[in-house]
Amino acid sequence: MYQKILAAVDVQHISSWSMVLPAAVHEMRASQGSKLYVMSVVPDIFAGVDWRYTIRGETGGSQELNQGAMLQQAEARLREIVDDNVPRDIPVELIVEHGSPYQAVVDMASELEIDLIVVAAHRPSLKDYLIGPTSARIVRHADCSVQVVRHD
Repeated sequence: MYQKILAAVDVQHISSWSMVLPAAVHEMRASQGSKLYVMSVVPDIFAGVDWRYTIRGETGGSQELNQGAMLQQAEARLREIVDDNVPRDIPVELIVEHGSPYQAVVDMASELEIDLIVVAAHRPSLKDYLIGPTSARIVRHADCSVQVVRHD
C-alpha cells in the first residue's frame, strides 16, 4: 500500500517515538517492499537568548552554540531509539534536520516523495489552539497521507 513511510519523532519525548515507531512498523509489515525513514528535527535556536545571561549577572557571555554537535547528538540518540524499537529486518534510513519541525517534515516528505507520514499528537492545551501543534500543521500542509497517533 505505502512504498515510503516517514516516521517523525521527537527524540526528547518518549511519548513521541513510543507511539510513532510501532505504528510505522505496523504499516511497514502491511506494505511489503516499503522503506521506512525515521526523522527528528532539532528546532532552531532563536536569536536573543544571550540576554538571559546578562540578567543573571554572568560576565562571560553565552557559549557559542554548536549546531553541528547538536545534530550529531540528535542523530546518535535517534540511532539508539531505532535500534531498540524497530526490528532489524525493516530497512530504515535516519534523517536529522534543523529548523521548524513541521516545515522540515513537510519539506522532507515532499523531497523524498513520501506516501505516508506517521506523527504523534498529544492532548491539545489552550496554547495549541492559539499557535497550532506540530502534528496539526503537518496534517494541513503535507501532500501525502498523514497518520496521527494520539497519546492517551
